Amino acid sequence: MIAIPLDSQSCTTVSKLYGNAPFFALLDEESGAFKVIENEEISKGPKIGAFLKKSGANSTVFYHMGEGVYKGCDEALVSVYTCFQEKLTLEEIFQGFKNSSLTMLDETNYVELLVSGESSNNCQCGCKK
Repeated sequence: MIAIPLDSQSCTTVSKLYGNAPFFALLDEESGAFKVIENEEISKGPKIGAFLKKSGANSTVFYHMGEGVYKGCDEALVSVYTCFQEKLTLEEIFQGFKNSSLTMLDETNYVELLVSGESSNNCQCGCKK
């Protein structure tokens, strides 16, 4: 399952928020079907990775994400992909996974690819990096 942050329960595009997004779509990478869950770890930074893993996600896509949230996902073994700040739809994300066109973050590129969404580009999740 791919976790995608959403602005509302009925939204079908990736949210610019990540840890503060009120909902996540859990998208089945085989069928394209999805269900929406409430973000139980809203505003809790690095803890969101464990929540998503517990919810069945093995990967996630972000518009904005700070380093603390990324590291929390990495520790929870949730792969992180960037949408390069494009408001992709769930269908576009599904197609991106099917044709392997999304870029996955790893230890060699995450510093370069993360964009926290804060004007100062400093993480605001409380991770004390």
